[in-house]
Amino acid sequence: MIKVKVPELLEKHEMNATDLMRQANISYATAHKLSKGRGKGMSFKLLSSLCELFDVGVGEILEYIPDKDK
Repeated sequence: MIKVKVPELLEKHEMNATDLMRQANISYATAHKLSKGRGKGMSFKLLSSLCELFDVGVGEILEYIPDKDK
């Protein structure tokens, strides 16, 4: 499973979904999903924008969590 850690970054930077939408130049629907830690995937372009916006590496935006069932 891949965990989206954008909610933690938004809290740390005192931002909300609307701020994310404006500063990352993405749709509100995408910003809202990311702000809730949801999503089925993201483009490298979006990932790069988030890295730049929050001044972090990919590992601070996404985290791999092994499945417990395997």
